[in-house]
Amino acid sequence: MRIVHALLFALLVLAGCSSQAAPAAPTGPLVLRLSVDQPSPQRVEAVRGQAVELTVTSEEPVDVHVHGVDVLAKAESGKPAVLEFTVDRTGTFDVEAHPDTLLVQLVVR
Repeated sequence: MRIVHALLFALLVLAGCSSQAAPAAPTGPLVLRLSVDQPSPQRVEAVRGQAVELTVTSEEPVDVHVHGVDVLAKAESGKPAVLEFTVDRTGTFDVEAHPDTLLVQLVVR
């Protein structure tokens, strides 16, 4: 009987070691405030299913696009672009001010 208990214990330990922890559930929206005029490309992490509130300012008219999420808004002097969306899949998504300014990379796990 002792052998059976030892084998069951060993199986439970092995099963626990091989499982991967799921990402923590989002606790609230990810709020980002960015400027086209002072870009500082960086990576920001989010959790799948998390709401994102992105505000982008610019002195010149510019389109702001979240690649892979297909969210688009226009920023103008005195009128920021405001994008609100939920990330529903994992991956790395570039947030750009078109045509060629990388504002941030959104890494979703």
